[in-house]
Amino acid sequence: MHPVCKANIPFFVGLSTKVLPEKQHSPIKGRKKAEGDLVIHGNILYNVDYRSYIDTPYAENDIYYHTIQTYLDITYKKNYPVRVYLTNRFSNSALTRDFTDLNMQFSSNEFRNKIRQTLRAYEYDLPRLTMDSLLRLQKELDLKKYELAWCKGWMKDQSTIQKLVEEKERELYGERNQRFDMPDLPLGNKTGINWSKSMDRSAFAKRLFQMPDKSELPDSLLPKDSSLAERYEANTRKLDSLQHEIKTLTTKCISLRDKLEVLRSGKNIGVDKIANIEQLEEEVRRRNVPDSALPRGYKTLWAVKSIGIGRTLVDYSELSAKNVSINGIQLEYNPGYYVAFAAGTINYRFRDFVIKRGNTPSQYLQMIRVGKGDRNGTNVITTFYSGKKQIYNNTGAQDVKSPGYQLMGFTVEGNYKLNDYTRLTVEVAKSSLPYYNQPAKKGLLSTALSFDDRSNEAYSAKIQSVIPKTNTKLSGFYKRYGENFQSFSLITTGVEQRSWMLKADQLFFGKKLNVIASLKENDYSNPAATMVYQNNIVFKTLQATLRLPHWPIVSVGYYPSSQLTKLSDDKFVENTFYSLVGNVNYYYKVHDINMNSTAVYTRFYNRQQDSAFVYFNTTNLLLNQSFFYRKLTYQATGAMAFNQEYNLYTLDNDVQYALLEWLSLGAGIKYNYQTNYNIKQLGYKGSAIIKVKKLGEFQLMLDNGFIPGAQKQLVKNKTGRFSFFKLF
Repeated sequence: MHPVCKANIPFFVGLSTKVLPEKQHSPIKGRKKAEGDLVIHGNILYNVDYRSYIDTPYAENDIYYHTIQTYLDITYKKNYPVRVYLTNRFSNSALTRDFTDLNMQFSSNEFRNKIRQTLRAYEYDLPRLTMDSLLRLQKELDLKKYELAWCKGWMKDQSTIQKLVEEKERELYGERNQRFDMPDLPLGNKTGINWSKSMDRSAFAKRLFQMPDKSELPDSLLPKDSSLAERYEANTRKLDSLQHEIKTLTTKCISLRDKLEVLRSGKNIGVDKIANIEQLEEEVRRRNVPDSALPRGYKTLWAVKSIGIGRTLVDYSELSAKNVSINGIQLEYNPGYYVAFAAGTINYRFRDFVIKRGNTPSQYLQMIRVGKGDRNGTNVITTFYSGKKQIYNNTGAQDVKSPGYQLMGFTVEGNYKLNDYTRLTVEVAKSSLPYYNQPAKKGLLSTALSFDDRSNEAYSAKIQSVIPKTNTKLSGFYKRYGENFQSFSLITTGVEQRSWMLKADQLFFGKKLNVIASLKENDYSNPAATMVYQNNIVFKTLQATLRLPHWPIVSVGYYPSSQLTKLSDDKFVENTFYSLVGNVNYYYKVHDINMNSTAVYTRFYNRQQDSAFVYFNTTNLLLNQSFFYRKLTYQATGAMAFNQEYNLYTLDNDVQYALLEWLSLGAGIKYNYQTNYNIKQLGYKGSAIIKVKKLGEFQLMLDNGFIPGAQKQLVKNKTGRFSFFKLF
């Protein structure tokens, strides 16, 4: 019996796999849904709010606001998602208006996620060249390992050593050398295999270890005419050479295997980064996804950025329309070229949503955008806009003729991805002249296309960048508007305007400390003001947040504030002040009780004449402690406000308890004490949540509290709410 060879031999175990017949499924009982069936999910909400006293922006008593709202997620054939919103609000207020809003939009993000989910289900087609190279290297490595094992086995074999001794003895005694062949690879019994006398050991070893034939070995391993000592010496040198070659091949195999593993593990990264039709088609080709697995028209719908009908948002560019709510239609389509269209009536001033304005002239817009490139990448887009915008106050009187508020203009916008981390946006615009500067014999289009007058031009530049090595985010913009420039992004006109902002977001100490700093000038707009106001004050903002594992989160910020007051038709005054805010928040667990502690410090640096705010030049401190234990939630809050005239102390306790699976109750008591005036006030609140199976959830809340009133004293204010919410 040969001794056991301890060489490193590649061991491959072949598993016998039995092909099972395909499982026969029983036919589905009942009616099968047709392909055109709709799947609808969503919710419905009814909410009524009560206020015993309202002082902002107008004073009213005993006001009820009713809101009915629902949204529906509708999916057609499991692939085409649409979302519908419906909101209706009405009240008994004489000042606020009732309204109904309807919005229907194609859920483009959800559609893209469905496509990505389908792509992930198909195996990524790894590069064939890399796979073939790895297989060749692996085969060569296995052969070298086999040669090494063969050499070690032959050199350590007792018969080889015995014959080597005999050859040396014959050499010493002058006897004729005899030639010996190399024995078979010793296997021994330590392999864990029970040998049978009738078993062909060499054939079994060849099949078990997938070894090559001896004919595949180099001739140097089987020398025929040399002495046994020469052959032993040659194999010793060969052993060293094989060990070096195996080390080199192993390094190459590991490198290629790691490369393939990176490709395999990152096979879905490409899916997540699909930005255009070309990248989508490439990913479909790589994964060999059949057309039958993808919804019809998926390329066209992938290119749809947004479709909205009803109440929708137009957010195109800085100089054309920025965050303007319209009641109409809006579409963005970007397969390679870019097309966008929007048209509808607008509620340009946000007060139009809540304040009844009588016979206010209607406002509307029409916009067309055409360009080339990716909307979120590098592109050039031209925008044409026109419509009607109420820039100035109007009493709504029947006998007053409204001036012409029509406007028209165009912009050219360029977005450039300088690299993977930096994006630059530049836009230039020109508009028609306002009606009060409009020449008698010229129309809107002629003044918008006239380059003799530069007062109706505007310019904007914006940059965003990330520095990965230092975890730094940088951003900034500069905007300049001519005195006669008009657009749906600019609320006011009549004075040349300029604004800019610089912002830096920096992470320190392994992303534990986040510091945000910014500088800005004239970065505000007031939709209630009829004229522009600007100054040369540069506002500074600084914020820092520290997050350490197992420690409270600490945040400190220094923020500017500004209040614009109109003194007359052409005179304004602006008061500026700063606020220092710091807070500490800690979530932790004591035994089986989850807890949360919060402390907030606020300091207003202002004077009484700077603002109508009751607590001017005030220092505020708030402490909150929460306990969460099984079905019980308890919160205790204490607040203190200190100023030059009086101090205000407030205590608030609130408890919530889930009595049953369908019933939760809550109650609370609040206490106020105001010094100097020696006012002590006690308030209360209560709440209930009732869940009814197959019907929905009911919520009730009442609060007998206090709000700031006249003469710097708190006055009573009762509020209540009833809500019904149903998911389906």
